[in-house]
Amino acid sequence: MFWKIGSHMWSQPAENSLDALKHGMEFSDGIEFDLRMSADGELVIFHDEFVPGSGSIKPRCIENMYTDELQKHGVLTFNKLVNDKDFLEKWKSGSKTVDIEIKMPHPTVGKNDDDYLESVMERISSMTNGFELPSRSTIVSSFSPRLCVVSKSIEFDFAVTQLVPKIRPWGRYWRVKRAFAIPQFVMTSVPYIAKTFRSEGMSSIGMALEYLKGWEKYTRFGPKVGLEGKGLEKLHKSLRGMGVFVWPGPLELEDSLINAGVSIVSDNMNPDVVTKPDGSYRWPRPASQPLDEEWENRLRSSTLLERSDLIKEAGDSLPSWAELGSKRKTDIITDQGRRMLWEGSEESWNRDHENGIPWGSPRIIGHRGAGKSHGW
Repeated sequence: MFWKIGSHMWSQPAENSLDALKHGMEFSDGIEFDLRMSADGELVIFHDEFVPGSGSIKPRCIENMYTDELQKHGVLTFNKLVNDKDFLEKWKSGSKTVDIEIKMPHPTVGKNDDDYLESVMERISSMTNGFELPSRSTIVSSFSPRLCVVSKSIEFDFAVTQLVPKIRPWGRYWRVKRAFAIPQFVMTSVPYIAKTFRSEGMSSIGMALEYLKGWEKYTRFGPKVGLEGKGLEKLHKSLRGMGVFVWPGPLELEDSLINAGVSIVSDNMNPDVVTKPDGSYRWPRPASQPLDEEWENRLRSSTLLERSDLIKEAGDSLPSWAELGSKRKTDIITDQGRRMLWEGSEESWNRDHENGIPWGSPRIIGHRGAGKSHGW
């Protein structure tokens, strides 16, 4: 059993809520959240295509509803999030990562993909103008294959990446959506995706865990990559320093993924969980608050009873990435670059410390803030 029972159990906030997003920014290396545009042009944070209810889907689609209506359903606006002082300070620090997923409208809404993406991205730019965010603090993702094209056409401010395999923006059942994604999954390999995305100017890939782990990876054409041995070497040679974000991120695979240089979009945001299923300690901020050798040794040798207090002490004592000295940052990045076969020179890897953590450095990111709290 790996749950630490304290004086009270953690109460998980609703996904994509302000409380959830602030928790993820505090507890892990950053957050992922879902962005849509309401009927009156306001950016709102919501995963599903439509709000719960009965009857026709069309009037319940987020893009067909006005912001005041959506707020009655508890939907958070992007404006409220970026005007939260605590959240904004962490975002601007250069230590935390914000992954904004643009959700595409349900087909009944009748929006053109390019026009919709352009509207959302231009609104993101205008609302963050003047924040002076480090260039590697934010990545914008979408399942739409048009994301990169539209981004270039409007000279978008932030890094972008397409999510693979493509999940269509309609259908009531997640299993059906997954079934429609199978052909792309089977026909594309990670080396092919990395080569294609790199040629299009993308610095990261967002992909399903099954590309790297599980029996599903053997159903695909092309070279196979993995998390150990020759498969891991092929992964590193394919990425060459590109970032890769995978979902889901099971607790039992965190060490394997992080050690392989893979960032995790995780639903495991419970601060009471300090021990993984294999009995090892859990540290949820490997990028934004990296452990030093002393703390690694202390946590590795800790007992289950003392581990929670030690992890709290480490969190209170260790500097954030932004607070680290240049030498410490250089040592961390150089070690990662050498192990993970990044392209370029050590000097080039360490040229822009002030712009945040390199995309090739592994992170743990809170899915929808504090983890999904309903559905898929």
